[in-house]
Amino acid sequence: MKTASTLADMKPQVTVFINNEKCVIDRDQTIWQACEAAGFRVPRFCFHEKLAVSGNCRMCLVQTGPRGFPTVSCTTKVMEGMEIFTESKKSHVMRGHVMEYILANHPLDCPICDQGGECDLQDQSRL
Repeated sequence: MKTASTLADMKPQVTVFINNEKCVIDRDQTIWQACEAAGFRVPRFCFHEKLAVSGNCRMCLVQTGPRGFPTVSCTTKVMEGMEIFTESKKSHVMRGHVMEYILANHPLDCPICDQGGECDLQDQSRL
């Protein structure tokens, strides 16, 4: 069992299952923060620790629950007993569709992409 916080914090915690692994997570965390703290990588573009969460890019979609509903992980708080799947086929397909849409609408004269390999969009599209 993974523990995402120390006992010294003494914050209210919940038990969630990330990729069928039991994890104890602080109740006030989002799904994305819980996954990162437990060692599971979830891609994202619009999330930043010091900015308000917008959830616009939808790159952090994960599958939740037994039916596999798509959930934006950077804006959704964890709940007791939540099942989260970051590496399921459905999660990868959902993120692939989002990436396809982003690339279709990406400007050809992007100054970041011109730097060659410095663009997060390029890095994500290679995965």
